[in-house]
Amino acid sequence: MDKRKNKHRYLLSIRNRIFVFAILVTAIPSLSMGLLLQNMLQTTLEEKVKQKFVDSAQIMEREISLWLKKRVYDLTVFSNASIVSDAVTAYLKMPEKKADGIKNRLPTIKILETYLSTLQHQFKDYVRIFVLSRTGAVIASSESGGRDRPFVFPDDYTEQISDRQWFKGPAYFDSRDKSSLILIGVPLFLDQLYEYETLLAIEVRLTGLLPLLDPAKFGDSGDWTYESLVDVDTGRQFLYGRGGKKVLNEITLSPLAGRHMLREYVNGAGERLMGLVVPFRELSWGLFIAEDYEKTFSGLIHARHRNIMIVCCFSVFMAIVAYLLTRQIMVPLSALTRGAERVAEGDLDVRLPVHRNDEIGFATNVFNEMVAKLKLSQAKLEQLATTDPLTGLNNRKRLMSILRDHYAYYRRYKTEFSVLMLDVDHFKAVNDTYGHQAGDTVLKQVAEIFSENLRNVDAAGRYGGEEFLVILAESGEEESIQAAERIRKAVSSHTVIHDAREIQVNISIGIGRIHKQDPDEQKIVGRADMALYRAKEEGRNRVVYQAAGEQ
Repeated sequence: MDKRKNKHRYLLSIRNRIFVFAILVTAIPSLSMGLLLQNMLQTTLEEKVKQKFVDSAQIMEREISLWLKKRVYDLTVFSNASIVSDAVTAYLKMPEKKADGIKNRLPTIKILETYLSTLQHQFKDYVRIFVLSRTGAVIASSESGGRDRPFVFPDDYTEQISDRQWFKGPAYFDSRDKSSLILIGVPLFLDQLYEYETLLAIEVRLTGLLPLLDPAKFGDSGDWTYESLVDVDTGRQFLYGRGGKKVLNEITLSPLAGRHMLREYVNGAGERLMGLVVPFRELSWGLFIAEDYEKTFSGLIHARHRNIMIVCCFSVFMAIVAYLLTRQIMVPLSALTRGAERVAEGDLDVRLPVHRNDEIGFATNVFNEMVAKLKLSQAKLEQLATTDPLTGLNNRKRLMSILRDHYAYYRRYKTEFSVLMLDVDHFKAVNDTYGHQAGDTVLKQVAEIFSENLRNVDAAGRYGGEEFLVILAESGEEESIQAAERIRKAVSSHTVIHDAREIQVNISIGIGRIHKQDPDEQKIVGRADMALYRAKEEGRNRVVYQAAGEQ
């Protein structure tokens, strides 16, 4: 029978329950492997999409570089015209102030502007052609373009010219038709030393690049692939491919974040996209290329949904099993926790039922025993903290607390009470004659007489030395005098026996009663103490009542 009981206890142990639960949990990795493979497949697919985007961007960069070089070539041809060199030479030979004042009327400048206008009309993408000073000021401009409309002149044009003999400004928008423009320029060399003071520049529309932004040009599907050119320094998109503006316009790109990193974007319409910003190596532009997320990863999404359903079903099963197992542990542990909280709040009457014969049942038994011992210890501590160890009466601290409560009760309900101050007459003589142990015996037996002659609502305690204090609840003058006389007579008629020796003692009692003018409880104690002093002066072994206002 004992072996079967021990075996049953072993099978029900918490350790074995957790062991069984751990075995079940190991089944999770078998299904988690599906998620791992899913992640691997997604990573591979993302790398493939990223590489496709990067390849498209590299092709785009080559095409744009060719497009820019063609514009630079046109500018180089224009700059070699004698009309340009003659007009610029004549302008530079004039004093600076005079040149600035009459350049609009200088015949050679007029001829130059006519020539620039003729060139501009031959190229539909050229908005304006300029001759500029080194500071970007307009010396001559094609007439149809207008001189006053602003354009963006690059701050680093000198570095660009040093690197590649031409410069390109950032993209900006035409205020008239909101088309994207850039400024491309070359220096005008007028001597063999390759020194330049002026620049020849064209303001060109970027619409010529739109065919390059057609995804189908590079083999991509045109149904869900979108492209735009981006200023990588600001993250601003300035030219969109077919269908790209509607989809990509409301996406904000960071100047740095996302470069060479495939990430998910959500546009203003709530559409999910997978996109990548690929910066061009030799240009301050980049290509933002994105595809519809669901169409790109449709197969992966279907597989993910299938795996999620499998994992959810298995998770529900595991949750049920885990609940059934852990419930057997958590229910008694919760009861222990609640019991501990009640004990922490000061409730020591807690006793938990024990329904188990395992580790938790053992812990519950220990808890109940601990609470019982704690309750016993608390009772002892409370007794030590509130009673006088010699007489067993209330100590002075406890007496003062009771007195304050009576005073507060009187202030609220006008319930009168009295205070008796008692002192053993000639107590020093008792100690000197019979010894201090005899004196202690006297105090103990006097304290017992107090307890026997007081009501349950009254309180008595040792005030200090051979002095005692008694609080008589709901008592007037006559009642307090009668109670004091009863106590005095009881002490006088009592014989203290110590070491077979008889000791006869008397007590003096002073009475003070609450009065409405008393500011605090100490005033009552003061009157009782004054009455006790009078009792001793008048011969001891007597009761003296001290009325309010008496001196």
